Amino acid sequence: MHYLVFLLLLQAICFSPDWQLSTNVVVLADETFTRTPPSSSRVKDNKSRQSRRETPDDNDTDISAPQISALFVTRKPRDIFEGVRAAVSNIIRGSFYGVTGLLASPLTGGLGGGISGFLMGAVTGVLLGVSMPLMGFILSVYQLARGAISTPEAVKGFLDCKLFDELTRTWQEYSLDGDLEEIKSEIKAEKSQTNTSSRRKVKDTEYYDLLGLQIDASSSEIRAAYRKKAREVHPDKVDKSMREAAEQKFREISAAYQTLSDPNHRARYDNSGVRSDGDSESALDPYVFFAVLFGSEHVEPYVGELSIASTFDSLLRLSRRGENAASFESIEDFKSAVGWNVHVLKTRKRETEIAIHLRTRVNDYVEGFLTLGAYKDSCYEEASTIAKEASGARYLLAIGPAMVAEANYFLGYRKSIIKKWRGPVGNLKRKMLKLRRKASMYKSILHTAKESLGIISSECPDNLEQDGRVSMACLSNTVPLILEMAWTINYLDITSTLSGACKKLFYDDNVSSKEERLRRAEAVHILGTQFYLVGLQKAGNATAPSSIDEIKDRASAAFAESVKRGNEE
Repeated sequence: MHYLVFLLLLQAICFSPDWQLSTNVVVLADETFTRTPPSSSRVKDNKSRQSRRETPDDNDTDISAPQISALFVTRKPRDIFEGVRAAVSNIIRGSFYGVTGLLASPLTGGLGGGISGFLMGAVTGVLLGVSMPLMGFILSVYQLARGAISTPEAVKGFLDCKLFDELTRTWQEYSLDGDLEEIKSEIKAEKSQTNTSSRRKVKDTEYYDLLGLQIDASSSEIRAAYRKKAREVHPDKVDKSMREAAEQKFREISAAYQTLSDPNHRARYDNSGVRSDGDSESALDPYVFFAVLFGSEHVEPYVGELSIASTFDSLLRLSRRGENAASFESIEDFKSAVGWNVHVLKTRKRETEIAIHLRTRVNDYVEGFLTLGAYKDSCYEEASTIAKEASGARYLLAIGPAMVAEANYFLGYRKSIIKKWRGPVGNLKRKMLKLRRKASMYKSILHTAKESLGIISSECPDNLEQDGRVSMACLSNTVPLILEMAWTINYLDITSTLSGACKKLFYDDNVSSKEERLRRAEAVHILGTQFYLVGLQKAGNATAPSSIDEIKDRASAAFAESVKRGNEE
């Protein structure tokens, strides 16, 4: 039943009286699953990019003094539409500041200086009431002009498949391979910083040897090595004659991972060779748990590591902080505590790796090695293979429409000059898909909370009346609701991730011609269509459990393949 503790963690936090922690969790979760793909490109010359970071664009510094930029929108608009948004925002801000100054200045002056202070405050208020709206209007006109001037460049950059760099406010080419190299460099730098103090002698290397690791391996390397070894020696994947030996090996690998994945246990093992047998109440590793619970080996290249795992990992870290969980002074402190910057880096890496996989997957069709019919057949066969696995049909229905929407959006603006209307239509459909899945997620969260409270209050009234606690047996009945809610989160996560991955694939400058870009998008459209069609066909033969007991069994199986992680400070 340990898996129930993990699955119900989100409910526990949602109903926590600690309002600050709950608020921070909601903000973080919203940013996690509704993020927009980063539009800043990875230019080929990283040194040039770094120099631009240190020296802002001259076009922005002429009017963007710190005092003004803190009050109004002064950054260079990307196009006329962004210029209009900036103009409207500046007018509203100027009016608000003016009215506030007009009303507040006399009051604050009177409270501090009596009648003379009131008069001085009134004069100041009148000046603010006139100057601030005027300043807002002037900046609005200025931003509209800048947006209009930037529009031709924006249209050209968009049609040339360049990406707008939010930092330098310029249109630049994007390199998929260059982006991956930059991510690897950042990860390497992070590892170097993390392991600066870890170059030490260890008394026993048995656990490292079991997982095939160096003694200075990072936490991500330890997790990856465990998952790889666990697949190789899992008792269910060997002959019955070798099952007993495989079970023993699996236990040894799990013990090694349980020790090395926890900083405190690892330090004790390194210093003294003392092994930690763990605690039966230790928290699960969310990455392993969700990979098994929702995972499909063949679909992993298209979805990567689900964000729900990293989010639950962050929630687990917060739950272990106890009373210190609400000691954050700002949301930035909260993000730092849960490793938000690392999460953003992982998201970039995830999208880039999916884009590279898609590039490899569609290459035979793009290069003309496969005919249209042969390529469709290969896509259908792959989709059929995925559909045979647990939750395969659900993954297909999540992946297929997202791919089709992104391909339609890209092709609509570029494939046909006559039918340019397909671009805005494709963009609208793409946004509506995300909106529907986002609405479905929020609806599912509310439904889960409501139904769970109903189940608890109706089936466990005695427990609530005695000590306010609910038994695990009662809470277990809410597991199906939680898993369905998790699937709606996965749908939105996959949609957002594929949006970023497809954008990187389509805008990658490693192409020989515009035609190659179009064929990439066409190939992704075909692949997504076949995934969706097979998903619809197999949806009737639901692989999802039909009873509470079956769902509990699946969660228990996922728990058995995951390992318990020790508490982290």
